[in-house]
Amino acid sequence: MTTFPFLSFPSRPAAEEALAAALEAGVRDAHAEGRRARIALSGGSSPEPAYRAFAAKDLDWSRVDIALVDDRWVDVDQAGSNQAMIQRAFASATGVTIFGMKLPTSSPKLAEAELDGVYRALRPFDAIVLGMGPDAHTASWFPASPDLAACLDRQSPATVLGVDASLAPVAAPYLERMTVTLPVVSEAQQILILVFGADKKQVLQQALDAPVTNAPIKAVIDATGARCVALWAE
Repeated sequence: MTTFPFLSFPSRPAAEEALAAALEAGVRDAHAEGRRARIALSGGSSPEPAYRAFAAKDLDWSRVDIALVDDRWVDVDQAGSNQAMIQRAFASATGVTIFGMKLPTSSPKLAEAELDGVYRALRPFDAIVLGMGPDAHTASWFPASPDLAACLDRQSPATVLGVDASLAPVAAPYLERMTVTLPVVSEAQQILILVFGADKKQVLQQALDAPVTNAPIKAVIDATGARCVALWAE
């Protein structure tokens, strides 16, 4: 069985503060080395309080780049936009640069080349925050997606891929996605997985013994080992 650090916290706010502190440490390390800090964040409702806590840290935000791990193919003013949530969460972080994934093209596939250039310039990331769905997906790597194998290809030169999520029930109603690939995640200095609730804990534990095609989160753990840390609270 694959093993990796799994940290349990007495409350969700405690886990959120631990995530914020880990991200702060990553930014300070980058700045101490004389370079910009680069962070990639996932969307969803669970991490927003942690992002707000991170945004409240006393940092030189003008030297911090934040990119998205994935997003639904919707405009930033529409429901479901991860970019919109991250922009809200970092409203107090004056000077921060946020890179969105939704471009004015008709489909994610047509945006791949342009976004690939953006992400190629940003990588490697100092830290990446991931979540996990009830089907053990992470980013927009869905077990039922025809694009899963390409997303999880460790030798892929692609940094981002458009994803057809139409066969993944948990993705509805957002059936088109854009996501980073496994090589982008696996090269990051630290990978932080935020999960809440007994159900998600069980899904994560079961994923360790599952094939990556059934539990894509396992691909991250297999590729990164001790650099991947789960933060959990009931």
